[in-house]
Amino acid sequence: MKATLLFLSVFLSTSLFGQYTQIPGSNFEEALINLGYDDVIDGQVLTSNISGVTELNLYELDIVDLTGIEDFTALTELNCSANYNLSSIDVSQNTALMVLDC
Repeated sequence: MKATLLFLSVFLSTSLFGQYTQIPGSNFEEALINLGYDDVIDGQVLTSNISGVTELNLYELDIVDLTGIEDFTALTELNCSANYNLSSIDVSQNTALMVLDC
C-alpha cells in the first residue's frame, strides 16, 4: 500500500508540475534564457520548453558544458562552434540531428 501511494505521489507530481532537464553549465543556461527557452539561471529548464526545438545556435558563447542537450529531442541542427573550452558533447540521444557544427 505504501509503495502504491509513493508511486502515485511521484507520478502525479511529475505529471502536474512538469519535468525538468538539468543544465549545469551556466553559460548554456544563459543562452537558453536569451533564446526564450528559460527564464532564470537555476540549473534546470522545463523539458517541454526545449523538446520541440529544431535549431540551436550556440556559436561563441564560452560554453564549457552542454549537459542537457540530450533532451532537445527534435533538434536537427546544432551549432556549438567556437566554444573553445567545450571538450566533449554527447549527441547520441539527438536522433533527429542532421547538422552538427562543433
